[in-house]
Amino acid sequence: MSINYDTKTLEVISRLERDGYSERTLADHRRCYDELRRYLSETGKPFSLETALEWLEKRKAKWSFDTYTRYRRALYRFEKYLGSGEIGNDTHCGNNSFAYHDAEGVSYIKLPDSYKALYCEFYAVISRTHAKQTIDHYVVGCTDFLLFLAESGFSEPSEMTIEIPVAYLRRIHGKNCSEDKRSKYAEGIGVLLSYFFDCGHIPRCYSHVMSKLDNRHYITTLKITGEKPSNSAFQPSKEIEPQADVFLSAISERRYSVPPEQAYGCIFRSFFIFLELNHMPYSRAATQIWLDLIPKTTTWEQKRTIITWFADYMETGEIQRSTNYVWRPLLIDGLPGWSKEIIEDYMDMRQKEDRAPSTLMMIRSSCVRFFLLLDSKGVGSPAAITPALVKEFHDTDIHATPHAKNAYGVRIRRLLQYMAEENLVPPHLYLAISTQCAESRGIVGIMDDSMVSAVYDYRAKATSPLELRDAAMVIMGLRMGIRASDIVNLKISDFDLKKSKVSFVQQKTNKAITLTIPTDAGNSIYKYIIHGRPVSGTEGDGYIFVRHRSPYSRLDRSVCRIALARILSESGFSLPRGQGFHITRRTFATRLLRARVKVDALVNALGHSSRNTVDNYLSHDEEGMLLCPLPFAFAIGGAAQ
Repeated sequence: MSINYDTKTLEVISRLERDGYSERTLADHRRCYDELRRYLSETGKPFSLETALEWLEKRKAKWSFDTYTRYRRALYRFEKYLGSGEIGNDTHCGNNSFAYHDAEGVSYIKLPDSYKALYCEFYAVISRTHAKQTIDHYVVGCTDFLLFLAESGFSEPSEMTIEIPVAYLRRIHGKNCSEDKRSKYAEGIGVLLSYFFDCGHIPRCYSHVMSKLDNRHYITTLKITGEKPSNSAFQPSKEIEPQADVFLSAISERRYSVPPEQAYGCIFRSFFIFLELNHMPYSRAATQIWLDLIPKTTTWEQKRTIITWFADYMETGEIQRSTNYVWRPLLIDGLPGWSKEIIEDYMDMRQKEDRAPSTLMMIRSSCVRFFLLLDSKGVGSPAAITPALVKEFHDTDIHATPHAKNAYGVRIRRLLQYMAEENLVPPHLYLAISTQCAESRGIVGIMDDSMVSAVYDYRAKATSPLELRDAAMVIMGLRMGIRASDIVNLKISDFDLKKSKVSFVQQKTNKAITLTIPTDAGNSIYKYIIHGRPVSGTEGDGYIFVRHRSPYSRLDRSVCRIALARILSESGFSLPRGQGFHITRRTFATRLLRARVKVDALVNALGHSSRNTVDNYLSHDEEGMLLCPLPFAFAIGGAAQ
């Protein structure tokens, strides 16, 4: 054993003393280095990290886990000092345990300098867009993968082939760890490979190898058995992937209901992985080999259509196809300009009402069918629409049941009301559509006093971050009538705490509104921000309410309903059937109405544009309704009519 070992260990101890480490830490390092010195002397071996770790593992059973981890840290620190002259933690490592406790610590130490620099660059990039907890999640196995890459003989990432991520995926499955940790390995390495793609080192499809742990089985099916193709190619998909992006972008202009990348991206990923695994350059013949190789499932025809279309595009540069798979335009594109403009303006308005995509599709379908009938009758402008034509559309509706006819009728009636508001048709034209199923209106559900008391009891006892968030969101709905879609979109910049005001644009109506913040609501928000809100990631930056787990981004509106249900369940209550978070808004409106707040003030508080919406809450104001009874004779006469 070289005397250099004694000198260097003393230097490490001296650095630790200088940097203010505790006496216990100094004692742990001295004991570790002394015991290792005796082992090296007995075996005649020189110091190396591999030898030190071998000694550590042999002695592990004789120590407590705390002693084992402290000695392990001391050895890693010593190895780092020998290599760099430093003993501090690397800033790019996720945390202390990553640097000195986990097996990945030794991977980083063993990395060549070029790969260390590359890893630091990667860490710096993701640090700008992700929270620290997410970064720790991603970088778990990245250094081990880079070491695997270096030990495989590749001096830089651009030299690797797809066999490297495929082989490492199999290595992940061989690790003696939980399925969750394997998934973290794969996910983090997928992010690293995506970074390599962004830098231009590798094709994009390499990162998709790590997208699912089960990919190792699927990838096996894409490998041609037998001899390797004679026309072996290096990274054959690297130049073709940009062409596929241009192709998908071009067909997206045809306005498919599902974005082409979402619908067909998986087809190209599979095809490019096939090219890479078999080192086969792109050609039309390669597309046919791939089609013959993949399973003949229900989606095989779609895959054949898209990949053949892409092959035509690669040969001609034209997106228009001359094959049997002819693109069919949307029905709306066959309408004259005046009716198409009305539909598009109307749909813009309906989209601002926060309607579900399926609802918007049905509304569009109803409108298009209505205008197609008008076009077939030679109608050339809104002024030529007559009650007879409206009634004919309703009478010739293809739906068989009254409920189905009424569903279309309701939507056309609403369209005609919109056109009347725009002074395009007479105001009463919508009455030409008969109602075969009477419009139903139920009594709105509200929270009773015991439920409201349960919310305030929960708020008073809330201490944990999640409890503080739940209480703040529910109190805002109950005391301010704010919708769930607006609560989750509130930003700190929306609040003027000096004036106790909050201003925002409603998601449903796109209408700007300014509300006064009640004291109890303001206190709940303040308490959550100060004592409960975690440091958010980039996606949650500026929002009041964020996720309490990585990546600490903004919330979905469904979280408000979950919060309300969670609060009520604490007191043995549950939400009434069919009710969601909107019940807090209805309760807020009903309580204002019972307090004799003027209708205009109530409309402004709710952010509505019409006074008619107040009618929905009248049924719960029994005292108010008793003040305006109808004469008995009038009621009898009205009933007789």
